[in-house]
Amino acid sequence: MGVEVLPGPDGRAGGVEVLRARGELDVGVVLPVLERLPEWVAGASGVVLDLTEVTFCDSSGVRLVDRLARECARCGAAFRVVAPPGSAARLILDLVGMSDGLALDDLPAAVAAVGP
Repeated sequence: MGVEVLPGPDGRAGGVEVLRARGELDVGVVLPVLERLPEWVAGASGVVLDLTEVTFCDSSGVRLVDRLARECARCGAAFRVVAPPGSAARLILDLVGMSDGLALDDLPAAVAAVGP
């Protein structure tokens, strides 16, 4: 479980990065991921954070979404989140009021939206 990086349809070089989180998104998972965000975002035209398979999300998961959005903005990369209605991640994003400020799509739409 944790977060893995899957290259988008264009591969990693300048294309779309897909970060897929699975299982529990808590401090033990998120802290190491936060350290690697700059390298994952650098050179990407867009980043998709797929939270579909997240079963638990605490404030660390919210921090990950926020930091990733900020890193993408800093680097000029488009950013989308996949968090289906009713999912654990979507519930927490709704609860903290982040859903309104994020582009929430299904995975194919998110990848298409951030592609070059």
